[in-house]
Amino acid sequence: MHIMKKQVLLIILLALPLWLKAADVSVTGLRTEQMVDPMGLDTAAPRMSWRLESSQRNVMQTAYRILVASSPELLAQDKGDLWDSGKVESDASVWIPYQGKRLKSNQRVYWKVRSYTNRGETEWSEPARWGMGPLGEIHWKGRWIGWDAAFAWDREDSHSRLSSRYLRTEFKTQAKEIKYATLHLCGLGMYELFINGQRIGDQVLAPAPSDYRRTVLYNSFDVTKQVAGGNADNAIGVTLGNGRFYTMRQNYKPYKIPTFGYPKLRLNLIIEYTDGSIQRINSDEKWRLTAQGPIRSNNEYDGEIYDARMELGNWTQPGYDDSKWLKAQRVSLPYGTLRGNTAPNMKVMKTLKPAVFKQYGDRYMIDFGQNMAGWVRINIAKAAAGDTICIRYAERVKNDGTELDVENLRHSQSTDYYICNGKENNTSWSSRFSYHGFQYVEVTGYKNLKAEDLVAEVVYDDLEDNGTFECSNDIMNRVYRNAWWGISSNYKGVPLDCPQRDERQPWLGDHAMGTWGESFMFNNGNTYAKWADDIREAQREDGCIPDICPAYYNYYTSEMTWSSTFPVICDMVYEQFGNIEPIRKNYAAIKKWMHHIRSEFTTEDGVINADKYGDWCMPPESPELIHSQDPARKTDGALIATAYYYKVSQMLAKFARLQGLEDEAKGFEKDAAKIKDCFNARFLTVKKGTSPVQAPHVLYPDSIFYGNNTVTANILPLAFDMVPEAYREEVEKNVITGIITRNKGHISSGVIGMNWMMRELTRMGRGDVAFLLASNKTYPSYGYMIEKGATAIWELWNGDTANRWMNSCNHVMILGDLLTWYFRDLAGFNPAQPAYKQIILKPDFSIQELSHVKASHNTLYGKMISNWKKTLTHLEWDITVPCNTTALVYLPTLDEKAVKDKDVTFVRREGNSTVWSVPSGNYHFSVSMDPSSGKNRAGIVEDQFLYEQASFPECHGATIVELKNGDLVASFFGGTKERNPDCCIWVCRKPKGATEWSAPYLAADGVFSLDDPQAVLAGITAESTPADAGPVASTFKGDKSRARRKACWNPVLFQIPGGDLILFYKIGLKVADWSGWLVRSKDGGKTWSQREPLPKGFLGPIKNKPEYVDGRIICPSSTEGDGGWRIHFEISDDKGKTWKMVGPVEAEMSVPTALRKANAANVDDQEGGEAIKGEGEKPIYAIQPSILRHKDGRLQVLCRTRNAQIATSWSSDNGETWSKVTLLDVPNNNSGTDAVTMKDGRHVLIYNDFSTLPGTPKGPRTPLCVAVSDDGIHWKNVMTLEDSPISQYSYPSIIQGKDGKLHAVYTWRRQRVAYKELDLSKLK
Repeated sequence: MHIMKKQVLLIILLALPLWLKAADVSVTGLRTEQMVDPMGLDTAAPRMSWRLESSQRNVMQTAYRILVASSPELLAQDKGDLWDSGKVESDASVWIPYQGKRLKSNQRVYWKVRSYTNRGETEWSEPARWGMGPLGEIHWKGRWIGWDAAFAWDREDSHSRLSSRYLRTEFKTQAKEIKYATLHLCGLGMYELFINGQRIGDQVLAPAPSDYRRTVLYNSFDVTKQVAGGNADNAIGVTLGNGRFYTMRQNYKPYKIPTFGYPKLRLNLIIEYTDGSIQRINSDEKWRLTAQGPIRSNNEYDGEIYDARMELGNWTQPGYDDSKWLKAQRVSLPYGTLRGNTAPNMKVMKTLKPAVFKQYGDRYMIDFGQNMAGWVRINIAKAAAGDTICIRYAERVKNDGTELDVENLRHSQSTDYYICNGKENNTSWSSRFSYHGFQYVEVTGYKNLKAEDLVAEVVYDDLEDNGTFECSNDIMNRVYRNAWWGISSNYKGVPLDCPQRDERQPWLGDHAMGTWGESFMFNNGNTYAKWADDIREAQREDGCIPDICPAYYNYYTSEMTWSSTFPVICDMVYEQFGNIEPIRKNYAAIKKWMHHIRSEFTTEDGVINADKYGDWCMPPESPELIHSQDPARKTDGALIATAYYYKVSQMLAKFARLQGLEDEAKGFEKDAAKIKDCFNARFLTVKKGTSPVQAPHVLYPDSIFYGNNTVTANILPLAFDMVPEAYREEVEKNVITGIITRNKGHISSGVIGMNWMMRELTRMGRGDVAFLLASNKTYPSYGYMIEKGATAIWELWNGDTANRWMNSCNHVMILGDLLTWYFRDLAGFNPAQPAYKQIILKPDFSIQELSHVKASHNTLYGKMISNWKKTLTHLEWDITVPCNTTALVYLPTLDEKAVKDKDVTFVRREGNSTVWSVPSGNYHFSVSMDPSSGKNRAGIVEDQFLYEQASFPECHGATIVELKNGDLVASFFGGTKERNPDCCIWVCRKPKGATEWSAPYLAADGVFSLDDPQAVLAGITAESTPADAGPVASTFKGDKSRARRKACWNPVLFQIPGGDLILFYKIGLKVADWSGWLVRSKDGGKTWSQREPLPKGFLGPIKNKPEYVDGRIICPSSTEGDGGWRIHFEISDDKGKTWKMVGPVEAEMSVPTALRKANAANVDDQEGGEAIKGEGEKPIYAIQPSILRHKDGRLQVLCRTRNAQIATSWSSDNGETWSKVTLLDVPNNNSGTDAVTMKDGRHVLIYNDFSTLPGTPKGPRTPLCVAVSDDGIHWKNVMTLEDSPISQYSYPSIIQGKDGKLHAVYTWRRQRVAYKELDLSKLK
């Protein structure tokens, strides 16, 4: 018996998980067709989705049960009379199709779901519902009504003015209790709906535009609460606006601009009573109509005219006398099929108050501080009848902001008028059926206007924000903000190009790969699914797709790239939102289009030439141009079209497989392979061995490239995997060379290239270059727009200077894949399965400038989060994986035991990362990143910046010293720019045992009082720059107004054994103006003395550290002047009290590189060298020596040169005399080096491993390497500290510490000073 009880107990315990309630797991977020409680669905099998929420980890659904009922009462009783799915063993929780009884038109449906999880069974969800619309036109009753003509006062021309039509009817309900009242209406072009004086819904500018010849969209409303029951009188009123149906430009270019008819209405109100009876009120000829209302004109381009004197009173309420109104006409059909609108309508989504409010006479100028789309709502306190208030809109201002600049609006008048009736008493008014793109507003015709009388109402599609992004770079954050405003401004039922000028068209090319980025910001899946329908319906019979869809312009150009947006958005909606329907619905149309392209635009050599726009809106060669005229800057349209044809073929193969069409998939792949072969045969140039350098260098590739070697010509085949593997690396190098060298680190591509640029650069391992393009502030760049005051995204890179005719300030097309890169490559969000059912979290942690990212994205399963913060060697990362999903997390470590969390499982190594399997939940990862990880980096044990941010933007010329107690002290000069008088000497300290460097603090400046006798030594005069132009050291005493300053240069630290820490530096406007100075520290660099001048003619160590040999200080120094570059030495035998000079040292003859014959080399003209007078051989140009100490007592110097090689000289008498300067077989790029002799006798050189090319003054200051030598002559490159193509890594300083490790500091892109700790014993 006792044993039996135990067995029963065991059975119960084993069964617990099967029926145990999951107390901490709930089902939320119920949606139908990804809408919350939608009305008017006209699909026979709506699809349902839900989310799981839990504070627990590792929550996965194992099964679900859905109940669908015809009433909320039945649902509450757990009775699914329409459908009870039963328990379905599945982890699916999105897009579950209804499979119950056949649904009827106008039916109300209620549903809920229960989830079974690995944590137990959930409670039933809260109920959700949907309403069916008319399931086909046969279920619509009544007539299309309106007035199929203009009235006498209307004007039909290129600035058409058509007054709004007002329609009304009255009806009496039955003496019964109303169960439901549902209203379906299609008001073309736009409508406002009222029942019994109450406006229905908060939508504006509805319905969404469509190709009215194919589809007209209706909206549905639950009006149960608005309809008065019990035999009551009711009234329906509808105001019709013109919208796109009665197009903005009548009788103007009819071959280009179609118009669809006069405004019209179809409406069905269905009242269902509790006894099951039905009452219908339909639009018909019994309705009354007038156009003698207040809206005298409404035109999307030109604005609205509202005459309050013609207001109609309570016309939307019962009992209104409409006897003088006209009888509504039964009007012509719109031809398009009535369909339910499953994409969101527009709404007023935000409001903004004036940022600047100014009055100029009788005009008021208002700046809302933000470019947007919408309108201004004005409060009219009091006015006289007939007063006309004029509100003009613009994106720009001129004449110091006193006038609107409307040139870029073209013929769009963008003006609203309100004509007062004299009864205004704090009347609030805004336009109803027109919107504007604007930041600035001018108001006239109203006295005593106040800022608080105005508010800007921001209008766009009712889309939820779908993500957040923030990083450590301010420019990128501001670009993200501007992108949000630009994208939202152009969501107007269809995605537009711009919201302000007389265009506002849904150009396909403006929203292509950028839609992926948009989807991270906005929940736009239904919006783009609807647009895919618009594109399909605009397709011509021969397969051609217009450039604008719906085809409000008849631009059927058979453009490969613009039309490719069709499959791109279908793919995006599938991958980002898991919705396969756009692929299924549009697959045949996409195939038809591709057949059209293939059959009509294939050349004899097998490439596709269906191109009209090329790489649209690339930065032109002249600032006033809109489009480049330079053939060298343009990318061959056939190259672009052929590459895109290949890409779309691959997408079609994917679409085919998703539908089980394997044979078709193979057919597309076969055709793609042919196209790729033809593409490479036509466009790929292969000339091996043409690089001007022998050692491989990223900026000097072989001539292996596509087309005319533009960045776009190369990035497309790389992104599409069309490049033969043997040539990929050189083509990648040509991309980098195009960006860094030819375009000075800036964007040179237009819409097409930017669609693929950022992500492909990262895939190439060049996230640093992508970051450079994203964070630049100078033209052309996104940051340049910011610097010029942009609050959205410009149409043109040169939007501040180009012709205004095509120069919108609120476009999105050149965003390309920037936002996708933000979220997928920086935050790391990548869908391993559609809708992020499985997530790949893989940020690019290699970008050194980026120290943190905080991002989130709302997937259909829930919010995923990626918040990381890093130094160069450590990562802290917080992630959230939504319930019912899993993630593969990539950590930048090869340590397979780096994660101790029991819920996280090691999967594999991949490159320099480890991959971990992570179930749902919140996780924190703390990971040390090995600085030696990567090619030729063994031996790097510490990698830091001296500082992350400072009060100065640029720095250079670093030096480092180790104190007796093991503290490290580093110094450098920093200011706005080298040579500028605000450049001062700064110091950072790292005490022994510390993990970080102190913030930079001021050690010395170039400030002198005019009363200071030492001022003359520095050449300071009253005409010199005032002292307040930069920082002033605390050691300055005196009247700053009588002080002047010059720039400081090249600090060098030196610890006198047993004495002071000395900081040598130079003061001067330029090298020829230098004078030598020093300051002393007695407390290890914490504080510094007053400056002391060096003897006249002495400069101190010019860049590199002195050596202390047998009581002698030997300062390596040099001069630059008309006589060439010469090294010399400044020597002190009494610890710096007195000095003597040795040299200049004679040098052998050599031809400087600048005078050598150019070899068709890429010229890197960063910091171009000074001109060399004369031709032919000169004494070797050598400066900035560093001293090595050999075991036999000899001293050796290594020097920077203008001769492409490092120079050397030797001394056997402790620096008294030196041999002639000769050249070593070690490359030099005409940039500073440093060297040190280690305790074991080996010598270490830190340098840029590049020889300046013939015909050029300097080489790129990358890579920065470390070489080792036993004899000072033969050197071996053993380590790469920096190899980014983004210069510069220069002016290094290196020492050996007491523990035998090496310490190096150097200039990092002139932005910061980098520090590396090196251990040569770890070299492999």
